[in-house]
Amino acid sequence: MRALDPVLRQLTLANQLTLLRLAAIPAFALLLLEGETGWALAVYLGAAVTDRLDGIAARRLGQFTPLGAFLDPAADKLMMLVTYVLLALPDHPRTFPQFALEHHVPAWLTLLVVLRDLLIVIVALGLYLAHHETKFAPSRLGKWNTGWEMGTAGVFLLANVWDKVPDWLLVFGVWSMTAMLVTSGVSYLVRLGRSMRAASGA
Repeated sequence: MRALDPVLRQLTLANQLTLLRLAAIPAFALLLLEGETGWALAVYLGAAVTDRLDGIAARRLGQFTPLGAFLDPAADKLMMLVTYVLLALPDHPRTFPQFALEHHVPAWLTLLVVLRDLLIVIVALGLYLAHHETKFAPSRLGKWNTGWEMGTAGVFLLANVWDKVPDWLLVFGVWSMTAMLVTSGVSYLVRLGRSMRAASGA
């Protein structure tokens, strides 16, 4: 039983909420693909609430753990990747004929989301090679970008459930999200460049 103690100590309330968010991702995807857009939105909003709550629990209860530091951003990125890919899919794919949306996210925006995440991986690898850093803390702009991604995806999901969402709000979401993705991507490249110059000058 003592061998399990290190594992159990990692299963804090904050990490349990993060694991719940991870478990919600396949449920969200299946509901959306099966045409249950309203239920998919409900699961998405529930996942967004747990994202907020696990951060509060970690800060208020002092539950910062290595597992949480890895799982929390991983859950965010996986949720966003799945959501944007599904929102960009064409209607009525052969495997899921019930899937149909009135409002789709442009495929090129989903591609930008994927490319930015790949860029973050490259920057993290560059920092490791330059400074042997194994921890890659997100920038404030990166955190804002993640929040904007969640909000924009939420608006598109809501528009597919409630027809009162104005079209201009969707257009604003697309172009503001594009600006955020490009700006945060450039900031990560600048961060990598500074680290590389610092390493070469050491």
